[in-house]
Amino acid sequence: MFRRSASFLYDCLLLIALFFIITAIAIAFNHGEAIQSAAYYLALYVVGFLFFDWFWRHGGQTLGMSAWRIKVEGMQQETISFSQSLIRYLAGTLLFVFTLLYMLLNPDREALHDKLSKTKIILYYK
Repeated sequence: MFRRSASFLYDCLLLIALFFIITAIAIAFNHGEAIQSAAYYLALYVVGFLFFDWFWRHGGQTLGMSAWRIKVEGMQQETISFSQSLIRYLAGTLLFVFTLLYMLLNPDREALHDKLSKTKIILYYK
């Protein structure tokens, strides 16, 4: 759980930087005014998904996962699919507290979003 948490925090720093860039561009198009649109927040959520989806499906790991030497894969060691990535992201973000509690109570330390998306996190060494 420590590696997962550290990897997540690392990736959050990258996402925050990406969100700053997107926000700066959006504010420029909004004549310097604050953005109050739900579409803006939805766009940030979609960008978050695209970030994780691309990394998970192209190498099985984000930059944070690489730093902590963990990798996501399907149950038969295959690259995860788009639908697995989508389920993993939606469950991980919308059920965040439940997935952490599930991981603490599960003897295999499997997260709820792993179970729902039929994926697993493995340790890997180069």
